Amino acid sequence: MTTASDTTNTALTPAVHETYDLVVIGAGPGGYVAAIRAAQLGGRVAIVEKQYIGGTCLNVGCIPSKALLHIAEEYQRFDSLAEIGIIVPQKPTFDMPAAVRHKAKVVKQLTSGVAALLKANGVTIVNGRGVIDEPGVVTVDQPEGTRKALHANKIILAQGSVPARPPFPGIDGAKVIFSTEALELDHVPESLVCIGGGVIAVEFACLFNALGTKVTIVEMLPSMIAYEEPDVVKQLEKTFRKRGIDIHLNTRVEAISDADGKKSVTATGPNGPITFSGEYVLVAVGRGANPEGVKGLIDHGLAMDRAKVIVNDKMETNMAGVYAIGDLSGKTQLAHVAMMEGEVAAENAMGGDVHMSYATFPRPVYTFPEIASVGLTEAQAREQDPGVKVGTIPWAANGKALASDATEGFTKVLVGSYGEILGASIIGPDATNLITEFSLAMQGELTVSEIIETTHPHPTLSEALREAVLSAEKRAIHIYQRAK
Repeated sequence: MTTASDTTNTALTPAVHETYDLVVIGAGPGGYVAAIRAAQLGGRVAIVEKQYIGGTCLNVGCIPSKALLHIAEEYQRFDSLAEIGIIVPQKPTFDMPAAVRHKAKVVKQLTSGVAALLKANGVTIVNGRGVIDEPGVVTVDQPEGTRKALHANKIILAQGSVPARPPFPGIDGAKVIFSTEALELDHVPESLVCIGGGVIAVEFACLFNALGTKVTIVEMLPSMIAYEEPDVVKQLEKTFRKRGIDIHLNTRVEAISDADGKKSVTATGPNGPITFSGEYVLVAVGRGANPEGVKGLIDHGLAMDRAKVIVNDKMETNMAGVYAIGDLSGKTQLAHVAMMEGEVAAENAMGGDVHMSYATFPRPVYTFPEIASVGLTEAQAREQDPGVKVGTIPWAANGKALASDATEGFTKVLVGSYGEILGASIIGPDATNLITEFSLAMQGELTVSEIIETTHPHPTLSEALREAVLSAEKRAIHIYQRAK
């Protein structure tokens, strides 16, 4: 786990010593939120960032990918505009460099805004690489060659994650890219082999397919997005295949090489050896925790699970005054969860007693159609409660979806024996926003009666959420169900 860069650089100038109530290492979504919250609570706070404010999410993850996904979805709409009466003589051309410039503009605006918020809240931003050689002291080697020793009563570790790099041959070859490089391409690839079928993989597959790239997905597991509701994933697979995306499941990649001017991916599938060819290979098999700079704490006994830092529900490590959040703690790799963990850690670091709950956080996937879920899958719910009731409503039964020509997919809700919501999944229009109603219902321990008694405006997509609950109770209005 130790790298050469963990070694202290003795060539730097002597350290300048500063003292803080809290030092946060890493200015991603979890880190910057933690710093701001601690400052709101009256703490003297510093945040250390070696690369860029906003971390992976704002710079090379969530935000830039969503900017390009939005553009790709708008571009794809031209394929079906004639069906709703908009006649376009020919499909417009696509300017990839212009799209990348738009993405960069969005990123700059957000990251500049975060930096301004940190300063406005009195948080000291320290640029450089933070290393903890001993508890309570963060040494920062700054780009200009100076060194700062930040003495901290409390420390929050928020170093995030790095892309996983499988050890098969050819992964370091030309035109083998990861998500960061995929966001900076200067042209639309003619073809792309995507290794992986998780969230990152399916979002990029969707993006490039919409722009005209021939996309092949190679996934070693039996399903894409393996943790999601199987019928939701089957719907996505059906949609992808209809759009011309090739999907190969239960297929393990062995090596990447060059052949006939393209990249060649050799793999072993259900029927034996198979080879895939593409202009580029995108490696999107997930991300791993990044424990950079914590070797000193590990030497002092910091509890680890491989590269992840072990924490409790207060985000405390086994070392007094040291907290870990976000991808580094490895609970789940979602920016909004890291933000909540940052608030919990900050509150506790400033003397509070707050606990993190993971039962109701939503899981969004920004394909089109979008996917979003919360709580248990149907299989998990049935293990917990054999009396679970399932309600499903297709978007074709929703007036707003029909009017908007967005009828692909459905809403599914799982109801427990006491009328409580155990989980929900949505695949369809605006799913990532709509799922919040079910998250709120679960967090507030609402029952189906309270959802049913809440009037939803018409015509809206939100009506489908109530209708799904009605369906679980066998009293749906807009689909036919046999009486109880």
